[in-house]
Amino acid sequence: MARVLLGWELGGGRGHHVKLIAAGQRLQALGHEPIYVVQQLEGWPAGVELWQAPLWPVQLSAYARPVAAPPATMGDIFAALGVGEAGAPMRVIAAWDRLLAAIRPDAVVAEFAPGLLLAAFGRVPSLALGSGFSLPPVDLPSFPSLTGSPPVADEAPILHEVNRALASLGRPQRPSLPALNLADRMLTSSFAELDPYALVRRGGHGAPSGMLIDDADGPRDELFVYMNGPQARPAAFWQALLSCGLPVRIWDPRLTRSDAAQLEGAGMTVETQPVPFHRIVQRSRLALTHGGLGFATSALAAGLAQIVAPFDLEKLGVGQAVTNHRLGAWISPVIEAAEPLAALIRDVAGDEDLHTRLAATAPDFRRRMHPTPETQIAALVMDLVG
Repeated sequence: MARVLLGWELGGGRGHHVKLIAAGQRLQALGHEPIYVVQQLEGWPAGVELWQAPLWPVQLSAYARPVAAPPATMGDIFAALGVGEAGAPMRVIAAWDRLLAAIRPDAVVAEFAPGLLLAAFGRVPSLALGSGFSLPPVDLPSFPSLTGSPPVADEAPILHEVNRALASLGRPQRPSLPALNLADRMLTSSFAELDPYALVRRGGHGAPSGMLIDDADGPRDELFVYMNGPQARPAAFWQALLSCGLPVRIWDPRLTRSDAAQLEGAGMTVETQPVPFHRIVQRSRLALTHGGLGFATSALAAGLAQIVAPFDLEKLGVGQAVTNHRLGAWISPVIEAAEPLAALIRDVAGDEDLHTRLAATAPDFRRRMHPTPETQIAALVMDLVG
């Protein structure tokens, strides 16, 4: 039996959480002992061994660091998190060192956890996990722009601070900022089509996390709206839904009861709980979403058209990817007028070539969701521990 530390540092949303739970359950079924060391302690199964992961500076503060412009690279995200702040890498690596000494794992599985990998690589067998976005290739000299705009932050001072910490601990320094994720094994759980680094990534892709359905029969005539994120939707957004010409069903956890009542009074259906994915597919002609990777992955496997209104860099990549591969569309989340969005919804709903293409590509997407991520993770861990 192996003790396996499952670590998670960065990123929000339930995707990281769901992946690690499934991986831990699979490892436990094989006779191993999973220990979770994670940034968020809520929502884990009863009875699991749970530790708090070290946090980077911005995760410890209620105030985001000021930025000159929206991030264009993963380096910009690291800068905004405070990875390059004086002493931050040393504190995070030292905290992980203490956890590794206390837990004494036989292997570590790092889900978007560069601090854990800085502490563990070369000392404990390690597996780096991530999506195409969260696990860029480690052999890049720097992080490329994902928007076409120049980087906001200079990577050199961040790398210098990281290497200063590693040198003081007597450990090998990193040649570049992407090399923070160096590990003995790597698993990029993503469709290649949704990987912003696909053209420069060496090696293949593992199965992504997502929802598979057996029965998609249904009227499929609605617009399903699934929005999340920090920004409130402007009035023009809701006006576009009213004028798009489709029955509208909404799941938006930001809506107040008053907002929901107004939308229902205008003829839209507002859900008060997450909707099972098979019901979404059975009812919907297309989905308008914020671009969460799990939903986008599941929609491709179900042949469901999608329009993405992204609120961050990762979701912008999802929107651009489905557009570039002619599998959907994206629109800026800054909705100043209703008609452009309403017209896009009508165009996507009425695009028979798009819907035919989605139906034709869905079986291959479904095939690539096997073996499951947890099965692949367990196999790689078994390889690490012998």
